[in-house]
Amino acid sequence: MKEYQFILLNLMNYRIYNAENHDYPIVFSLPHSGVDISENMRKKLREDAILSNTDWFLRELYSFLHDDMNQTLIENNLNRYLADPNRSPQAIGNGNSYMDNVIYKENTFGKPLYKEKLSKDDIGNRISSYYYPYHQALEKLLKDKIDKFGKVFLIDLHSFALYPKYEELDTCDFVLGNDSDKTSSKDFRLMITSMLEDSSFSVSNNFPFSGGYITKHYGLEKNIESLQMEIRYSTYIGDREFGEEELDSSIIDKDTFNETKNKLNIVFTKIFDVIKDFK
Repeated sequence: MKEYQFILLNLMNYRIYNAENHDYPIVFSLPHSGVDISENMRKKLREDAILSNTDWFLRELYSFLHDDMNQTLIENNLNRYLADPNRSPQAIGNGNSYMDNVIYKENTFGKPLYKEKLSKDDIGNRISSYYYPYHQALEKLLKDKIDKFGKVFLIDLHSFALYPKYEELDTCDFVLGNDSDKTSSKDFRLMITSMLEDSSFSVSNNFPFSGGYITKHYGLEKNIESLQMEIRYSTYIGDREFGEEELDSSIIDKDTFNETKNKLNIVFTKIFDVIKDFK
């Protein structure tokens, strides 16, 4: 794995849970669940900028993984709009789409974010300060698991909104991505799929998300199997459509949220029962 170098800041970029627990060869990553931005970024944003499509409330949804199950998990405290750990650090200046830039120029609805074009120094400082720290920390967690078990499973946790143009996803709760079985084995993907379906979740495999940079970058490494796991907003937040908006906890349907969280607790309990022996 590439050893990322970074500048240490006083800002708490990420939080790690149970780094020293080596009971299971698995690491969970939450790269898009943070909401914090720097003051420098705040000053440069347009007044009408909307930081849409964060992975809202995933930290709360999956809190049982570290609190109750003592699993190793890293969560990003920083907003994906500050610097996106799920993009290549070389994705700079590639058009305007957020899909092609580690530092977004537009939001996920194609709306401009900044009053003026960001300078090369500003972009470089953000990558050094807010992007690389997450990757070095994740890299160490993976290495420690490999040293203990000989291999590690990385599950990168995300969420997504409604996609009306994809008719196949009208009732889909989860999308699992492993780059068509290139970043993990087919058996591992099918195991997760089966366990989700056993808990009455519907699953799409590698469509329309086949895994982002984290899944594809680390999944090509020896002894790492990586899988991206996307949950649909309406499956855990509430039965509504989601648009260009920033969400707060007042919009959560508590019954939906708690029911989904309880079902996921069952799913991951089953996963951990077999993960030690999974080859």
